[in-house]
Amino acid sequence: MTPRLRRGILLLPVLFAIGVATAVPGLRWRMKVVLLKGRGRLPDISWMELAGMLRSRSGVYLAPLAETPNPNAVITNPRTDSVDVAAGARLFATQCASCHGDGGVGGRAPAFDQGVFAHGASDWAVYRSVKRGIPGTAMPPHAWPASDIWQVVAYVRSVDRSRPAMAASSSAPSAPAAPVTFSDLVAAERDSADWRTYSGSYTSRRYSRLRKIDRGSVGRLRLRWMYQLPVKSEENIEASPLAVANVLYLTVPPNDVVAIDSRTGGLLWRYNRQLPDKLPTCCGRVNRGVAVLGNMLYLATLDARLVALDAGTGNIKWETMVADPGEGYTITAAPLALDGLVITGVAGGEYGIRGFVDAYDAATGKRVWRFYTIPGPGEPGHETWTGDSWRTGGGPTWMTGSYDPDLGLLYWGTGNPGPTFDATGRPGDNLYTNSVLALEARTGKLRWHFQFTPHDALDYDAVEIPVLVDAEVAGRQRRLLVTANRNGFYYVLDRATGQFLAGRPFARVTWAQGLDSTGRPVPAPGAMPSREGTLLYPYVGGATNWWSPAFSPRTNLFYVAAVERAGLFYAIPSKYRSGMEYMGGDAANVPGHQSVSVVRALSATTGALRWEHLQPSPRGNPGGLLATAGDLVFGGNDTRFYALDAETGRELWGFNTGGRIVAAPIAHMVDGREQISVVAGRVLLTFSLDGR
Repeated sequence: MTPRLRRGILLLPVLFAIGVATAVPGLRWRMKVVLLKGRGRLPDISWMELAGMLRSRSGVYLAPLAETPNPNAVITNPRTDSVDVAAGARLFATQCASCHGDGGVGGRAPAFDQGVFAHGASDWAVYRSVKRGIPGTAMPPHAWPASDIWQVVAYVRSVDRSRPAMAASSSAPSAPAAPVTFSDLVAAERDSADWRTYSGSYTSRRYSRLRKIDRGSVGRLRLRWMYQLPVKSEENIEASPLAVANVLYLTVPPNDVVAIDSRTGGLLWRYNRQLPDKLPTCCGRVNRGVAVLGNMLYLATLDARLVALDAGTGNIKWETMVADPGEGYTITAAPLALDGLVITGVAGGEYGIRGFVDAYDAATGKRVWRFYTIPGPGEPGHETWTGDSWRTGGGPTWMTGSYDPDLGLLYWGTGNPGPTFDATGRPGDNLYTNSVLALEARTGKLRWHFQFTPHDALDYDAVEIPVLVDAEVAGRQRRLLVTANRNGFYYVLDRATGQFLAGRPFARVTWAQGLDSTGRPVPAPGAMPSREGTLLYPYVGGATNWWSPAFSPRTNLFYVAAVERAGLFYAIPSKYRSGMEYMGGDAANVPGHQSVSVVRALSATTGALRWEHLQPSPRGNPGGLLATAGDLVFGGNDTRFYALDAETGRELWGFNTGGRIVAAPIAHMVDGREQISVVAGRVLLTFSLDGR
């Protein structure tokens, strides 16, 4: 055994202890990286440097190093925002400028303002040169903290005039040219130059009226720019950016916000959110985006706060507490901004919370109203609970809803009851879990509800985004709410009244025999979790999930990313403890069962299948979808980003991103040029025709 390998093996228990103590995900790849170092595969990184970067809070993401043991190709600077550049400039001025010249123009030491680095131009190479010095030259080593060195690297990059796309630009916008008004948000249904809400418009159709990129031209789609996102954790990036006046606003895990020049991919500012070490997150430290109104952005946080940021600078304008994370509450969804109001839901259905939807004053952060999804004593629906089971009834509201300004109604989905799998202690329908709520936007009063899965014990949350369309049904023009539910059924509702109009399965379903004339499911015999495990379709993740659907008024088709996979459901009694998981069982995939991941186009008014496109990675969960007036549907699966013919489902274009896609793409206009943007892995990619 070599001394290097011996040192690596001795370090493994330390890494394991650190991982267990801080609940760090990704311990497996960390161990693999240490073994690579021990085998001599990473000679350019010292053991001390490696140990420092493997810490979860270092900001350096080393997971790709396990597969590509080349630090120059893998390691990127984690400190790149304007604050870091400014700090790096101050350090450079006092420690480096005497040799390299002000602004890196050269002097007694080489210049680097033209991007020429004799000892390597990668982020890691520049970091290494600063830290270790250059033997045989006047360049000394610097025993600075790693964060200081990375800040100097950020400054060095900022003065590199050979990289204009990444340099600070005096012409880059720092804020929207004019405040985004409520009228602008309403007009987003007709004006697709920007992408102003999480789903593109209040109807949540994820439909863009931009048409230059169409079935004939999409083959010319090329990458225009890419931006390496400053991610501080290993979670998937589930956010869709907003596009407002040539600026993209995007959240990155765990809870930061970046503003990016949509013309060049240059960073304008970054907001860094400090979070507690322990938070009640069932499914990772993720966030799906922000809302915009006026000159402010609105961010809901994992520690259950609502924060207003200046859209031009990222500075905090106000912050308010929504709920106590110690009781199991957290927030992962993008808020929805209305006329003077900001709407947010909460996550935490696995922790026995009592869910709610809140409205806050957009200017002050003061709460205007709250609607509890679990009715208390004396409230309609309380009779669907037994005893005190309502107190831990769940009903989270963890995805963004939709809004009809003409009706003044807000539509918001709710999640599972608690405990999740053991339903024996909560007989009844358990309102208003697994439902869509129609709330009066000004008051929070419930106008109507529709429950998709009464007395749910299979974790079939109904938070899938409700899509608002207008169409003729049975010879009558109707205002519709259409949705593909996690339980495997597609529903058509009258959004003014909540009346059930149509429904049918869009994926394989065995837990229910069908829907009755009111849309209520008819459970199959024995379709409940058991101690031995009950095999049912769909699996616990559902036939679809939070992945955004799309609707095109040109084809009148509803596009949904669907999964057909069996699951085993187990019921195990559990006791409620505040802030702890309250599951009452578990669920698992079925070994050996084939899984299918597919995009399906359904008739919006009936749910009838028109076409389907098999995803390239059958076991990978898909990303969300985007439909356009160019008769295209964009989507992603694993590392494949593609465009389909909206009428036939035929793939017309594809691009291997090199990173996993789980978020939905957007379309936006920049200086008369149409662009498509999507996050893949830890990179924001933007495409345009011919890359121009």
